[in-house]
Amino acid sequence: MTSREVAVKAAPGSPEWHAMVTPSKVPPILGISRWQSQFTAWHIAAGNLPPERIGDAKQDDFDYGHAAELAAAEYWKFKNPGWRLSRGEIQYTDDSLEFANAATIDRRASRGSLRRIVEVKTARSLEEWGDDGSGEVPADYAAQVIMQQRISGLTAPADVVLWPQYGKPRIYTIEYDPRIAAAILMAIRRWHTSLYIERPPALDDTVSTYESVRRLHPDIDEREVQLTSALAHEYLTTVAEEKDVAKRLTGVKSRVLDAMSGAKTAKTGELLIATRGPHGKGIALKSNTKADPAEIERLAA
Repeated sequence: MTSREVAVKAAPGSPEWHAMVTPSKVPPILGISRWQSQFTAWHIAAGNLPPERIGDAKQDDFDYGHAAELAAAEYWKFKNPGWRLSRGEIQYTDDSLEFANAATIDRRASRGSLRRIVEVKTARSLEEWGDDGSGEVPADYAAQVIMQQRISGLTAPADVVLWPQYGKPRIYTIEYDPRIAAAILMAIRRWHTSLYIERPPALDDTVSTYESVRRLHPDIDEREVQLTSALAHEYLTTVAEEKDVAKRLTGVKSRVLDAMSGAKTAKTGELLIATRGPHGKGIALKSNTKADPAEIERLAA
């Protein structure tokens, strides 16, 4: 690897940053991001959509994240005596890659000649972070960290400190896997090819893609279009089904909340079904979306 530390960092949101491949862009490129779809990321990279504006609420989240880094760094040092941490972020680039790239790491840990990455992530809770109880890092964050390791050359196991608003912090360790890193680089190369030949990803069923399609076509003219009978039928049928499902869901959520009473967690056997947690001034019910309903049938058999 020909990684080097960057003296003048590319600031997130700057023209230089938008022209680069960064680890935070890898999950959308791979199609595994929970926040931004491939379709949205492609059209932003192609210049068809402006990057989403950072509003006051989002900026406040960033500010909170930076503040949490200070506490998380101290927590990590307590758990890893003998190691030192950089005072702030460090940015790397790998000149051997054929595309512009930058990886910014929250902290670089060092002990003697050893170096490793320490990242800090914030979330409202473990459930929001994406830990379903397995203790594993969600795939989108894991891919991001592996790309940080690849670009920076710091391939020792990386630590991610999760700093939740509710609950104690947790430390997750991510091993570098050169096969996964190579697969990510291959996907990035295909991504650049698709931009060159102007072939966007297919539409999908994410909110991100829906909002992007709306942004791509903001004007209203007097034209009339003919939908295929299949698309028209699917649209009207799905709208009707959505109303029915919404009513059923409200009813079953009420029954689950009533059964849980004041409990935090609901299980069937050892299978996590749902959790209750604070949300605003009230309580929110969150289902375990990774649970397989077929497993309940097996437990009951």
